[in-house]
Amino acid sequence: MTQAERDELNERLDDFSRRLDAHVRDLKERGGFTDVHRTLVDDIRRRHDLTQRKLVLVEAHGTPWDVIKTETERDISSLFDDLLQINEQLDADQMKGR
Repeated sequence: MTQAERDELNERLDDFSRRLDAHVRDLKERGGFTDVHRTLVDDIRRRHDLTQRKLVLVEAHGTPWDVIKTETERDISSLFDDLLQINEQLDADQMKGR
């Protein structure tokens, strides 16, 4: 994996973190951030942090990037999917409350 590919993975993780933080702020402002959502967000953040640490360790130990690239891309995609799931649950909850 090239340095540009590594930088792109790290940027995707950083972008995800910014989006998650903005989403949580928005939910809190609207009053729709429940304990269930907090638990889901905490799990997403934990997995996000693990993915970032894994990238740092891989780079430090010289593990071939091609080996970790697919796994990391899958992890990032899964994080985004989980955030979408929270949005869908919130939408459903709002529809029930109308």
